[in-house]
Amino acid sequence: MFRLMRNVHLILGLVFFFYALLFALSSLVIIYRPWLKPTTEDKQLTVMVPAERAQTPRALALELMENHGIKGELRDIQEDSDEFRFAIVRPGTQVKVTYLRQNGKAKIQTRREGFLNTLVSLHTNFGFRHDFTPSNGWS
Repeated sequence: MFRLMRNVHLILGLVFFFYALLFALSSLVIIYRPWLKPTTEDKQLTVMVPAERAQTPRALALELMENHGIKGELRDIQEDSDEFRFAIVRPGTQVKVTYLRQNGKAKIQTRREGFLNTLVSLHTNFGFRHDFTPSNGWS
């Protein structure tokens, strides 16, 4: 029994040490951000999405996630009479989508952050329930 408890304690300690180390490193990145040079990569894409697959922002987001390789959590939904906008977010990546109902075009703007800004995103990620499963694991 002693050996089992020792091994469980060792494994849990190593896992929590990893999380604490990443949290401490991201704290340093937040503090010294003006000295560090962030790296970002921006990309734009326009795709056609049939109106029957884009009835709601959530339906459009699911369509883009299934067919265009976008992963993350749906946030910041804004809906007007002729368009809707939303973001699909995960640590290190933010995808902003603008969909025009009249022509069926979805304008996709993707911003990928470097390693240091991804650490900051993990640090500032809040809450325990997310649509993106790895964010649940981190929280």
